[in-house]
Amino acid sequence: MNDKQSQNNSGYKRTLSNAHIQLIALGGTIGTGLFLGVGDSIHRAGPSVILIYIIVGVFLFLLMRALGEMIMSDLNKHTYIDFIEQYLGKNIGFITGYLYWISWITLGMAETTALGIYFKYWFPTLKPWIPGIITIVLLLLINLISARVFGNLEFSFAIIKIVTIVAFVILIFYLLITGGKTTFGPVSFENLDDHGGFFARGTKGFLQGFQMVIFSFIGVELIGLTAAEAQNPKVTLKRAINQLPVRIILFYVMAILGILLVIPWSKVSTNSSPFVQALGATGIRNASSIINFVVISAAVSSTNSFLYSAGRLLFSVTYNGKGKWNQTFGHLSKRQLPQNSLILSALLMACAPLITMVIGDQAFNFISSTSTSMFLIIWCLMVLTHISFRKKTPESVYSDFKMPGFPYVDYLILLFFGLMIILLLILPSYRIPMIAAIVTFIILYIISKIWSNEKTV
Repeated sequence: MNDKQSQNNSGYKRTLSNAHIQLIALGGTIGTGLFLGVGDSIHRAGPSVILIYIIVGVFLFLLMRALGEMIMSDLNKHTYIDFIEQYLGKNIGFITGYLYWISWITLGMAETTALGIYFKYWFPTLKPWIPGIITIVLLLLINLISARVFGNLEFSFAIIKIVTIVAFVILIFYLLITGGKTTFGPVSFENLDDHGGFFARGTKGFLQGFQMVIFSFIGVELIGLTAAEAQNPKVTLKRAINQLPVRIILFYVMAILGILLVIPWSKVSTNSSPFVQALGATGIRNASSIINFVVISAAVSSTNSFLYSAGRLLFSVTYNGKGKWNQTFGHLSKRQLPQNSLILSALLMACAPLITMVIGDQAFNFISSTSTSMFLIIWCLMVLTHISFRKKTPESVYSDFKMPGFPYVDYLILLFFGLMIILLLILPSYRIPMIAAIVTFIILYIISKIWSNEKTV
């Protein structure tokens, strides 16, 4: 395939292979939300966190089917934001694009902040900002080479995470079958019912568990951002989306079940990775170092994905726009990459140490809660876009990858996300981040009105 054939009319080169897309899809569902955040989810909800992961996973699978149908209808669109702008209007597209971009930036800040903590395990005297800055610089250079190099790197990180989770699940179930014991006692299903039962924290605890679980799934829609750079998107994207339920069951439900089979939920750590705790309880030597390496690779992988996404989102919302800002960030380099958008996104992510200095130890929790809140708003807008798409698009344009149960399933997804927004406003721990997300949306709406003539339709 020559350059002309491999480049679509959006300007991007189609350099991501089937293997890249599949591993990016897998890697996008495995991050620090699972490796670290799951401890907080278990602490709040008890064993019922397993049910929460299944519920959230089902709704995000349905969301991905809706997004997948739109993507297949026009594979030359840069991002989901192009669909939102087309079907909900230029202003809503502007708002969503920048809200989406800010969300990825804040997530990147959280990951780079976490890297400083992870590296202290091996280098106690290392300044916490050094690993994050070095990582950002290296990832920026990699992303400026080509999307294929990004894909190769994410491919490698995804394999590390996948192998770790699979090995962990196999080990725990081997111990379960053979009657193995740990420092917490026998590996047993009784841990799910003991210490207060499956809903040990009651209804309130069950509802409080949703925030971190939703945060764990952020990034699942990343595969849609690869459509314009995928070599065979009609095949690879369908396969990646349809395999989402399997990934949810294996990499979330089975992994968390493995933790709870080893450790009574009330003893699961919230300050370190429960995977480290579970493996350490089995007596495996150097388990902490092994998992610390995996957690670092997961953080680097997530930062890599966030930078990739942020660069393309900023390019998308400024593409073909008027004014110096839009012209600076709305064009591609000679390598068909959003170079300026990637550089700005990386610079902002590198400001993470300043955020930590202001907020302190609660920086990660606050940023993750704010990101969750922003994504709930974005996901609602995506569903509304799909509803408008189906109403305004002739049936002849539909792809063969239709959203099942339209429009009732769309309304059901909207209801679920809407209830989650209300829930976060009710719960004191998440009220301020949810309000911050809503205020950000309002500010962007005002800016969109002021700058309405800056970008062409």
